[in-house]
Amino acid sequence: MMSSFLAQAPCITIIVLFVSLAMSCLSSLINIKFVPKEHRQKVKALQRKIAALTKEKNENMKTAKSTDDKKLLRKAQKQEKHLLQLQSQALSLSSKQMRVMPITMVVFFVVWALLTGNLLFFKLFESPFMGPDPVAFLPWLNGVLPLNLFSWYFICSILFSTLFSRIFGLTGGTD
Repeated sequence: MMSSFLAQAPCITIIVLFVSLAMSCLSSLINIKFVPKEHRQKVKALQRKIAALTKEKNENMKTAKSTDDKKLLRKAQKQEKHLLQLQSQALSLSSKQMRVMPITMVVFFVVWALLTGNLLFFKLFESPFMGPDPVAFLPWLNGVLPLNLFSWYFICSILFSTLFSRIFGLTGGTD
């Protein structure tokens, strides 16, 4: 196996960091382009409603159980039914956002093939970025945890995906 300076830390560590940054940014931009802003806003509003209703239902349920209030318990049960309806709507809207996933997956496979020389389980070519050594090291309980290329990419990708989702307002969660 060909091992160049590109396949050794810290060079490959920085390369993978920037590749995951670029891929996360590109994925967010693709999402912005293909999922209408109104759709994303509906999902956010619905998820805020769900969070508020869940909190209210839990408080009502707790109060009803502690005070043995039947009327409040019925109200909490109605809220639970309404909550299930809202969650179903949110799931339906969120599944429409998954339509962009094939586009991002194609881009990911192309970039991954260029980085590793592999496409799924098939070796395409010798990559100058692949080497036998760990790509990065993570401080751990018993010292240092060596990370391979995939693990390091995965950690960086989670970080940057979350960051860009927040920056571009793509997260559906409550703030």
